[in-house]
Amino acid sequence: MGPKKVSGKKESIKGITPDKGVTIISKLRSSLHEKMEKLLIVWVTEKQLKGDTLTQGIICEKARAIFGDLLNQTPRTSTDEASEDSFKASRGWFDNFRKRTSIHSVVRHG
Repeated sequence: MGPKKVSGKKESIKGITPDKGVTIISKLRSSLHEKMEKLLIVWVTEKQLKGDTLTQGIICEKARAIFGDLLNQTPRTSTDEASEDSFKASRGWFDNFRKRTSIHSVVRHG
């Protein structure tokens, strides 16, 4: 009977613990992404007002830099270390960013 009780306990713990951890990391990522995108919009707007040409590559590079800065300013626990490289500024993210922000005057390739 002993092993059955232990495995049942493990299953119930497995069902609870990851969800809490995922929620915390997801909230951290979400808030960092929101802050990063707000700062990025300001940066893009300033560049456009100056008449600078912006490409997808330039914007993605700046997005990664801003995200990295925000991540470094955020106190982390050991469980957050895995999320350090969570933002890749992929083509999919860029396309969605353009839709969310209505930035249309960006050159796709440089």
